[in-house]
Amino acid sequence: MLGKLLLIILAILGIVWLLRGARRTGGDADRTSRASGAADTPQDTGALQPMARCAHCGLHLPQAEALLHEGQAYCSRLHRLAGPRAPYGRR
Repeated sequence: MLGKLLLIILAILGIVWLLRGARRTGGDADRTSRASGAADTPQDTGALQPMARCAHCGLHLPQAEALLHEGQAYCSRLHRLAGPRAPYGRR
């Protein structure tokens, strides 16, 4: 009797675990794109994209998303206005 009860509990826990895992993997991409406001950006096609480095903070971002100003790439309008920063170690 105790063995059957334990087996039923394990089966229920296994089903719940599988359902939660399936729900989690199916909804993450939608939740991430909505949270970042990337609804109008193209979806990842698996192709490599050229990257650019922000002249102010050093962040690497896709070249298509970078703001260009006087030959320099920037990650945001604020960093474009602040201008390039000297490399670390040189002041």
